[in-house]
Amino acid sequence: MFSSKAKGITLLLVSFVFMLAVNRVTAAGLSDTTTIHHVYVNDEFVGSVTDEEKVEKIVADKVEEAQEEYPDYTFDKESQLKFVPEEVFDREVKDDRAVKGISDRLDIKAKAYEIDIDHQAVAYVPSKGDAEEVLKKLMLLYVDEEEYEQYETAKDEDDKADESLKEPGSRILDIEFSLPVTFNETKVDPDEIMTVEKAITMLEEGKEEKVIYEAKKNEDLESIATSHDMDASRLLELNPGRNEGKDLKEGDRLLVTELVPYVNVMVEREVYKEDHIPFEKKVKEDDDLPKGEIITEQVGNDGIEAFTYNVSETNGKKISEAITKKEITDKAKTEIIKKGTKVIPSQGSGTYAWPADGGYISSKQGQRWGKLHKGIDIARPSSRTITAADHGIIESAGNSGGYGNKITINHNNGYKTVYAHLNSIDVKAGQKIEKGAKIGMMGSTGNSTGVHLHFEVYKNGSLVNPLNYISQ
Repeated sequence: MFSSKAKGITLLLVSFVFMLAVNRVTAAGLSDTTTIHHVYVNDEFVGSVTDEEKVEKIVADKVEEAQEEYPDYTFDKESQLKFVPEEVFDREVKDDRAVKGISDRLDIKAKAYEIDIDHQAVAYVPSKGDAEEVLKKLMLLYVDEEEYEQYETAKDEDDKADESLKEPGSRILDIEFSLPVTFNETKVDPDEIMTVEKAITMLEEGKEEKVIYEAKKNEDLESIATSHDMDASRLLELNPGRNEGKDLKEGDRLLVTELVPYVNVMVEREVYKEDHIPFEKKVKEDDDLPKGEIITEQVGNDGIEAFTYNVSETNGKKISEAITKKEITDKAKTEIIKKGTKVIPSQGSGTYAWPADGGYISSKQGQRWGKLHKGIDIARPSSRTITAADHGIIESAGNSGGYGNKITINHNNGYKTVYAHLNSIDVKAGQKIEKGAKIGMMGSTGNSTGVHLHFEVYKNGSLVNPLNYISQ
């Protein structure tokens, strides 16, 4: 194939020869000349003719045939063919023979875009758009399409490109090929043109190259060939004299073939990540709380430590990672728990406190309405809080028919006290209770005619008069 420079030199030589011939012929008294046409197809000299039309028709027919066979490609007959005229003296040109030679050598080519990697052609695609799509899809083998689009958008908006991440996630800072990748318009045999998908598949699979491999312990040629997707015969061909591996030792160096990428896709990412900082727990002993009772004074919360770091990837594999920023964005909050240490005796003291917040005795123990009124009724208190008359253990707490909501405290000294008609109960059976501690709220549940506390005292299982043990 002639370069532009070579063609220029050829034309100069042809002109020079022509001038010499004219001078000689003129000197000899001759002036008859003939015009011939040197034919170039796709910049390659294919013959000389006197009749351009015959060649043009051949080219036109072949272009038409190629267009029918490859309807998706572009063929241009004008770009295929060039004529360089020359005036000659008494030169006989065999047109039929020349035309046949041109027809036999004519190779119609289609317009295409050549994809070059490191200045070497690796693929041809039908259009510039296809070439651009191949390069984009090659990148998308290793990055998410959404983040790729965000990267392209950020490049067009300088302010966004400089913004750091503020929420967990990642973004692309830079994406490039490891070697120069370019494309340019050219003409090639249509059979060499690939679809975008085929070009991507070829680039993804890579090219076969010979590399050196060091044998490991107990390996043989067959296992090495298998691990490199090779036939054992091909491995022997690359490593003659190995005697099928019988003399193979650990550390021996062999030539093997591996698929190596045509070009690597290198990505720089910024990653933002948050780690939780566990909150501390602090326990404070409290002499005012009953032993075993726990109260959360302050709820704890985890803190947050944020990391920003850059990650370098090659073909989707992490190569390096470096932290660029670290800060605590939310401090941990300590959980504070109050733990009771006060010992509450389960046995009563034998003296009984007034079980209500003030009030007066509205009904004493004795016969009333034709039957025994077992305790005393306390009405009109300052507040409706009901308290334990002495230390003890809650024997029962719940609804009890005519008593309504009722609590019984066993003072573990032969005495029990009963509290009835409560609106609500704040204790449960089995619970230790301290003298004066709240056990519920005064009410009018069960057989009651109004809000009051019905209070009973038992000694060794026998009902006794509460007024002999408590005073108003």
